[in-house]
Amino acid sequence: MENGVSSSSTADKSQKQPLTPSFRSPANSVGKTGSYLQFLRILFRMLIRLLEVDVYDEAEINTDHSESSEVSQSEGEPWPDIESFSKMPFDVSVHDPKYSLMSLVYTEKLAGVKQEAIKESKVEEPRKREAVSMMLTKYAAYNTFHHCEQCHQYMDFTSASQMSDSTLHAFTFSSSMLGEEVQLYFIIPKSKESHFIFSKQGKHLESMRLPLVSDKQNLNAVKSPIFTPSSGRHEHGLLNLFHAMEGISHLHLLVVKEYEMPLYRKYWPNHIMLVLPGMFNNAGVGAARFLIKELSYHNLELERNRLEELGVKRQCVWPFIVVMDDSCVLWNIHSVQEQSSQPMETGVSSKNVSLKSVLQHIEATPKIIHYAILGIQKWSSKLTSQSLKAPFSRCHVHDFILLNIDLTQNVQYDFNRYFCEDVDFNLRTNSSGLLICRFNNFSLMKKHVQVGGQRDFIIKPKIMVSESLAPILPLQYVCAPDSEHTLLAAPAQFLLEKFLQHASYKLFPKAIHNFKSPVLAIDCYLNIGPEVAICYVSSRPHSSNVNCEGVCFSGLLLYLCDSFVGADLLKKFKFLKGATLCVICQDRSSLRQTIVRLELEDEWQFRLRDEFQTANSADDKPLYFLTGRHV
Repeated sequence: MENGVSSSSTADKSQKQPLTPSFRSPANSVGKTGSYLQFLRILFRMLIRLLEVDVYDEAEINTDHSESSEVSQSEGEPWPDIESFSKMPFDVSVHDPKYSLMSLVYTEKLAGVKQEAIKESKVEEPRKREAVSMMLTKYAAYNTFHHCEQCHQYMDFTSASQMSDSTLHAFTFSSSMLGEEVQLYFIIPKSKESHFIFSKQGKHLESMRLPLVSDKQNLNAVKSPIFTPSSGRHEHGLLNLFHAMEGISHLHLLVVKEYEMPLYRKYWPNHIMLVLPGMFNNAGVGAARFLIKELSYHNLELERNRLEELGVKRQCVWPFIVVMDDSCVLWNIHSVQEQSSQPMETGVSSKNVSLKSVLQHIEATPKIIHYAILGIQKWSSKLTSQSLKAPFSRCHVHDFILLNIDLTQNVQYDFNRYFCEDVDFNLRTNSSGLLICRFNNFSLMKKHVQVGGQRDFIIKPKIMVSESLAPILPLQYVCAPDSEHTLLAAPAQFLLEKFLQHASYKLFPKAIHNFKSPVLAIDCYLNIGPEVAICYVSSRPHSSNVNCEGVCFSGLLLYLCDSFVGADLLKKFKFLKGATLCVICQDRSSLRQTIVRLELEDEWQFRLRDEFQTANSADDKPLYFLTGRHV
């Protein structure tokens, strides 16, 4: 089938020979037959493409300076033993390849890593992430473009009137972190009302049903409610979990911004929606995760009260929720193959499994209520038997987690954040002495979705003078207060985080490629560029922190610090001569109060010209920061 028609020079010969179909010949060389074949070839490729998905395929990062576990684990164990697992040290290094261009988290091992080697690897790493095409399986999560007989009712509505079958319910609770009452809205289709408790009149939403820890009535069920924050992906978000959940009934909530609700409701009419308040329309992913967690804890208390009246003990109510990204497409289970007689490296066998089976396995973990967060690793074609040697790791987990909202009641997501909110939350959780467990024998494939999600704001001037303006650089995202700088139309927190990612040379010059002397960050993790290491320290009493004995810090980062941060705490740490300080506050008044309260002028030198603000107008509430030098 290499040629479409014989290339013989005589007409007779060509008449005697049958036409040989080809998928290579140009259509005009064979007339109508070639055109049909060309069309079929294109159609075939399109159909194959519909059965494929581009998933990220990247090896873990920072593996050369991660904390190794000295606690022995048996290969092939299905669940961790909490007694031995709790003795494992937490690996603070971040291994997710999507964070290859962020600041390293300081460990004692990092101080011994060759700095030049890290510098080179960062420069060589392409900004475009590696992806590979995979065949979809029967357990995949899908977007709106998937249609089949099995999930027809799960996805579609049969008539225009069915959209009105969904009811809107306000749900109000008080948040101590926000200092005010928060009102969210649930949009609940009639078919999903059984997941909720309503008042006797049937109009007022009281709570969302939760199962019991010991509930064994339905062995085929998944206990945890699944929350999926989504933005800008009403068509492309992988929000159809019918096949991933093997068609079983499950509680899945889409978490959307108020202004995007009509679009999501149009494309996903049979889905429960949690609509965030309008004040969060321009907020980042940190706000969505914060509100999911706050709402879930409030609901847990309501369900405990309700079930307690029925004779159920409070601690018996299921305290976990699943929080997963809208780009999770496939799940896998891995095992180490038997070693052959040949002295080759032991192979890894992989098998695609359903989201249902992954969740049921993790939910069956013995003494699960003593874990704060459970998750799985990212899939990579570079997975080796060495990476599966330890079936469980005490380390960061991302994008797909089981979160114990009871244990983590006092650990919050930073609702201001646009970037690295999960790294910050993991570090807060670990410093509180709580357990984070990653199942290494499961992996998650994430689809490369080209629209929506954590996309950047288009930074532009608040008042457009000309249509053709030069691009605004990150160092222009801040300015001196009361200056005539061009003010920008973007949230202050977004401008701050973007500025910090590109300003390490300006803010922390002594920290550049100096991993023995990291920047000390109290109660926060912020990305200040890949050339710098950050030492995360919690100010909370009895917190678990990295050993800082003998470390001379090259800088100090104080971000919206609260009353737990005091002058006595800061005086425990040593700094290099000429080390730099950056104090970030909500306004100029609190900035000055913080400088006085923490007695910073005793050891740090400040100049008036070292005060800055994000380049917002006063109406947009800019953030302020002051830099100083250690004397």
